[in-house]
Amino acid sequence: MAWYVLKVRAAQEKKASLRIRQELERLGLSHQVRDILVPMERVLEDKKSGKAVKRRERDRVFLPGYLFLDLAAEEYLPELSQVLRGLPDVLYFVSPVRGEAPVPLPENEILPILTRARSTAAPMDVSHTFEIGQRVRIVEGPFMDYEGHIAEIYPEKQRVQVRVKIFNRETPLELAYHQVKKL
Repeated sequence: MAWYVLKVRAAQEKKASLRIRQELERLGLSHQVRDILVPMERVLEDKKSGKAVKRRERDRVFLPGYLFLDLAAEEYLPELSQVLRGLPDVLYFVSPVRGEAPVPLPENEILPILTRARSTAAPMDVSHTFEIGQRVRIVEGPFMDYEGHIAEIYPEKQRVQVRVKIFNRETPLELAYHQVKKL
């Protein structure tokens, strides 16, 4: 296996994958790429509709802005780079040093990603129990141990906006769910 990382515009992973497949098919180069992986997983989340809360299952990209390409052979990389560079939403191949040739991901790095993306286990629960106005304590990051209240909830990003007092001014901080704890 020779998996390479391709940087694409965030939230455009599926569209970029489809465009890559179509362009490779159009140019007769589809034999060069064995697989294109959009790193997705099944999740359960709560969706509010009026006063009712419904649980729904959906696919979520767990590494936004990245695609993984399994190339049939490394010698195809320069040609593929040229083809992909002209496609909308495709930015560049990720390499250890910017501007140098990309190297394939080591097996110990790609296997957890493949396992997570191809898992058939029960969907992960990403529901939250936060409410606007609720008092919370920050438990991780540079503002650890500050207390504040939730001003906004972003379930699609699994983040909350917490307003804390810093120097007697209320300051908004956007934090991940795991970075805050209810008081």
